[in-house]
Amino acid sequence: MKKNIALSVCSVTLICCFVLNQASAQMAGGEVAAGVRLGGSTGATVKFYGGGNRSAIEVLGLWNFDKDVEGFGITALWEKLAPLSGNNRINAIIGGGPAMVFGDEFRFGLTGILGFDWRLKAPINLQVDWAPTWYFVNGSDFSGTNVAFSVRYVLNRKRK
Repeated sequence: MKKNIALSVCSVTLICCFVLNQASAQMAGGEVAAGVRLGGSTGATVKFYGGGNRSAIEVLGLWNFDKDVEGFGITALWEKLAPLSGNNRINAIIGGGPAMVFGDEFRFGLTGILGFDWRLKAPINLQVDWAPTWYFVNGSDFSGTNVAFSVRYVLNRKRK
């Protein structure tokens, strides 16, 4: 058990270092938005947009309400943004990343994300998505209940 936890923490650390390194290379001129996520997992969300508005990194601190995988979780997602409007304000998103849950027992897995991201003319960002997760450390469980709506305030708004 301790070996699984140590391996999971090392894996998440390496993945996060790689993702953040890639993100920092793309972040010149990007926006940062922070807010709340309400749904199957509810909590805080921070999203870092790439300068070209082609990708984003989202970090989530959540309480998971799935009865099989209950507890506090941390998820880091890399998201590919596909513009649906000419001004890049409405995007389809697809991506994924590592997820950890600290409940009765430690859980580690991979989360995917599929949804829509809308950056309003006001410094507000709205997102609706589905983020299913497959946990494979300390049991194998699939959590497909995580449909959520996020509202964020853009901290360093760039004019489009």
